[in-house]
Formats: sequence, structure tokens, C-alpha cells
Amino acid sequence: MSPCAPSLLCMLLGLFTFRADGCYAQAYRQCYYTRDLVTIEFIYSWYFNKAEYLRYNSTTDRYTGFTVYGAKMAESLNLDPKNSLYSHVYTFCKYNSDNYASNVLKKVKPKVMVRSQTSEPDILPAMLLCTVYDYHPKGIKVSWLRDGKVVTEGVSSTEELSDGDWYYQFHTYLEYIPKPGENISCMVQHESLTQPLIYTWKPSLPVDQRNKLIIGIFLLVLGMVLAIAGFLYYMLGSKGRVAKQTSQTISLERTTSEISESSQSSQTSQTSQTALQTSNP
Repeated sequence: MSPCAPSLLCMLLGLFTFRADGCYAQAYRQCYYTRDLVTIEFIYSWYFNKAEYLRYNSTTDRYTGFTVYGAKMAESLNLDPKNSLYSHVYTFCKYNSDNYASNVLKKVKPKVMVRSQTSEPDILPAMLLCTVYDYHPKGIKVSWLRDGKVVTEGVSSTEELSDGDWYYQFHTYLEYIPKPGENISCMVQHESLTQPLIYTWKPSLPVDQRNKLIIGIFLLVLGMVLAIAGFLYYMLGSKGRVAKQTSQTISLERTTSEISESSQSSQTSQTSQTALQTSNP
């Protein structure tokens, strides 16, 4: 529909653009969707001083008047198919529903981080912080678990905070007295998850144990380096000895061969001389 082609419709659409003597003209566009966002109904309503006098409905593709004046306008508009606003179903409703579905209805799984808020391990009570962030939509449940059981004592939480980019974050604290062998976990429930996420806190080793572990790793690495160096030295030495023995063997074989050849040459010479003497009377 080319804008302002029908003069009557253009007059109606222009009513909401001005005020006169304190009277207000308004126009509302509304979209109604099924849950799957497939079926869409577009409603365009015109008001004057908060009283609706004319409405367009895309389901019937017709105008309806609610006052005498509105009824006359509806009758006139319904005579010409060019006055139809059915295209708004796609240009207004469908367009916005696609944006709504991809942004507002988008479900993003939360990211979770559990860390200690206590600077020294010997300070009691200890405090843990569970941070849940970068999730959408709003509405999340975060609980602390101690050996699989929900903890309520010593728990404090913030409100859900908006990041300003469609995502949200939430923080909850647990103040507790640590016990050997216990498991402390942060459980997160959100509509983007098929089942709760459970993140177990893994405390760092005490300083003395951490130092022992570092020393042990250093000695292990040093031992491996020395072992590899010794193995390489042995292999290189073995190759040198083998090469030397091979050289000596080759030299001995050459000497033996030379002696043998010399002996054969001497015998051949003697045989020749004997034969020569025999041939001369």
C-alpha cells in the first residue's frame, strides 16, 4: 500500500500527530502471537481523548467503528482493498517477533565460578563466593550444599544484577567453619538448564604442604633429567667403544691380509726361482 494514497486513510493516520485545544488523538499498533510465534494478529486502533472510535483487525482484514463517526469511516475504508493494513503483519509484527525471539526469548546457560574470600586459610570462619554470570533470561536459583545437603545458615546473597547487555549476574556468599573431608558445592538452577549445575569447591593446599609438593616435583624433574643425561652418556660411550673396536678389527684384518699376501708373494718367488734353476742344466 503506497502511503497516503487514500485521502481518508491518510487523514486518520495523521490524527495522532497533533493536538488541538487540549484534545489528544492517538493510534496504537498491537501484535498478538501464539506461543510458537507462528500465528500473528495485528490490531491498529484509533483513539480520540482516550475513546476508541476505529479499529483494524488483520484476522478479518476489515475496519470496525465504535462510534457513529467511526462506523462511517470503517464503512468507507472497507470499500477499497488498498486501505488494507494486512502487510503490517509482516513488516511490523513478524519483524519484531524475530528480534524478540532471538534476543528477549533467547536462553543462555550461566557461567559459574566458586572462589574463597578468605586471604589466609587459618582465619575462621572461612567465606566462599559463588558468582553466576552471563545468563539469560532473568530468574535464577542458587543454593549452597554441604555434603549434598542444602545450607541456609551463614548464606547471604545479592539481587540479580543486569549487565546492560541482556545478560544477568548473581552473587551468593557462604560463611562456614571448615571440616576435614567435607564437600562444599554451589548448585545453580535456571530455565536454560535441563538439570542443576553443581560446582564443588576445591580448596588449595596449605602453605607447608604446597611447599613440600613443589620440592617433590623439583626433585622428581631433576632426577629425570639426570637419568636421561646418564643414559645419553652411556649410549654415546657405547657407540665410541664399538667404533674403536670395529676400527681395530679392520686394522687387524688388513695387517693379516697384508702378511698373507706377502707370504704368498714370497712363496711364488721361490717357486719361480726353483723352476728356473731346474730348467738350466
